[in-house]
Amino acid sequence: MNTLTVLLLLLGIHVAVTDRIRPAIRSLALQGILLGFLPLADSAGSSWRAATLCLATVGVKGIAIPAILTRATSRLGIGQEFESLISTKANILTTGALALAAFLACSRFGLSGSDELGAAAGLTLIFSGLLMMTTRVKAVSQVIGFVVLENGIFLFGAASGSEFTLPIELGIFLDLFVAVFLMGILMFKIHRTFTHMDVRKIHTLKD
Repeated sequence: MNTLTVLLLLLGIHVAVTDRIRPAIRSLALQGILLGFLPLADSAGSSWRAATLCLATVGVKGIAIPAILTRATSRLGIGQEFESLISTKANILTTGALALAAFLACSRFGLSGSDELGAAAGLTLIFSGLLMMTTRVKAVSQVIGFVVLENGIFLFGAASGSEFTLPIELGIFLDLFVAVFLMGILMFKIHRTFTHMDVRKIHTLKD
């Protein structure tokens, strides 16, 4: 469990600090696949609920969403590098500071062992996703940040003792998939209308 959590944390940090889109999407896909094993690791025995949730997580987070992002990146001719409002060094330092803050905060939650590590890793992913959504320029990178944030919520909930309830989790996955799918359509519409994906230029539009 601890090894799985550390891998999820490292992949999330890589997505947050890398300046290249394709490696970020690949790390996001691998993170989604590893998240699928959380219900199995958390379950006392192999149950059909844990297996179904595992397959749903891998299918949505590890395959479907990365495929949508990869297709959108290729079809829209988006460059291979992220554009950010802050420099790469500042981004790395900020991500490190957020991770430290997450671990310090979780040390006060009264958790211990793997639960504390999982909660801190989940909170770090939440902070990293929010950082990407607020500092990255192109819409596709903000969608990636949104998925990282949701992965963090999933991991934090698992570590804090929340039970994996199949109908609720499947509903969340469906909402996430629909949200990313609609964001993909929106990115196509934005690119077709404005011939760019820079959200800074969209903010300058006036009535």
